[in-house]
Amino acid sequence: MSQKKFHIAIILGLVGLNIVVLAFFLLIKPRPQHHPPPKKFQSEVVKILRLNEQQATTFSALADEHNLQLNAIKERQAKLLLPYFERLVDTSKRVDTDSILNQFQQAEKEKIEVTYQHFQEIKKILNKEQLPDFEIFMKRVTDRMLSGEQKKSPPPEGF
Repeated sequence: MSQKKFHIAIILGLVGLNIVVLAFFLLIKPRPQHHPPPKKFQSEVVKILRLNEQQATTFSALADEHNLQLNAIKERQAKLLLPYFERLVDTSKRVDTDSILNQFQQAEKEKIEVTYQHFQEIKKILNKEQLPDFEIFMKRVTDRMLSGEQKKSPPPEGF
């Protein structure tokens, strides 16, 4: 009988150990990576361009305005894409796909132009001593834009 109790104790111990290991892996799962918020990047830009307080305030206002413009364009694009993809579900809907794609493409062009103007406005607030730093800034920001280091939302749960 003591041998039977010993085996039961060992089995219960191993089951308990398995539960602890599973709980550990479930509770300590990797968190989604968060990209630095725009304000952190703005402070990095202030350092790169060596902006004084007045320039930093102007730069922050320009960045906020630029973000608003881009968000407005992205919202327009989202409204365009909704009927484009809804026709997959409801085939009775007639949608002018060429028009939607042209408008979407025009919005992409507008985003590029707005961003170019934004960079021009930043360059205008710099003094002569800061202009060499603008090249470093442009290298950093274009690398960031093209590598996708911008704000990205994580995929939906269960996706």
